[in-house]
Amino acid sequence: MLRGPLAALAARSAILGPIGMLRPGSTGSTAAALAADHYNRSVIAAVQDVMVLTEDDFDRLPDEGVWEVVDGRAVLSPGAEIPHQLVSGALFRVFDQQLRHQESGVVLTTVNVFVPPPEGTIGEIQNRIPDLVVANHVPKKRYRPERPPELVIEILSTPRGNVERTEKLDDYARCGIREYWIVNPFDRSVDVYSLSGGEYRLKQTARHGSLRPDTFPGVAVAVDEIWAALD
Repeated sequence: MLRGPLAALAARSAILGPIGMLRPGSTGSTAAALAADHYNRSVIAAVQDVMVLTEDDFDRLPDEGVWEVVDGRAVLSPGAEIPHQLVSGALFRVFDQQLRHQESGVVLTTVNVFVPPPEGTIGEIQNRIPDLVVANHVPKKRYRPERPPELVIEILSTPRGNVERTEKLDDYARCGIREYWIVNPFDRSVDVYSLSGGEYRLKQTARHGSLRPDTFPGVAVAVDEIWAALD
């Protein structure tokens, strides 16, 4: 059962239907436009106010959409732009092909990775959804801090990548993920971070050549093949 803002959101949906649309049988273009605009604003306000403090709260979030939980609040992630998806697809194919050939490890996209909440957070959980996860094991439902994936990869959606270089960097380090890649399609570079003493250290920045993950040394990622997806 949905509660709080999610229950209100669901109630609005029962009346108005999908965002920006009235249910069949509604009349009046002006009234429809006003109702749709009101609904859009209500949905945005409701989503912004969704508190997720426990794993049970997380499991009650709508199935539609990609949800991260940060500082006790649910964050609905927008869809990725086409260049982002092209780079993600290229990386997935490289890892998938080589891992299958070696019969070791798996690459997954947009999976939930629970990380330990930072000190002072009101909630019991924090959840991130990397663009790609490379791991030696596949959990039944989601990755947890007690057994995280070995490598996570984030593809920047903005040139600066503030969240990826700050909050997510801290979250993945706190979770004990041994390696973290930040792929920047804007300047065509890959920053490779390695975990040492509980903190990430920048191991290298690659624009060409080949990358071999520390945790999967049998995999060789030709960096130029990633950028070829954009050409």
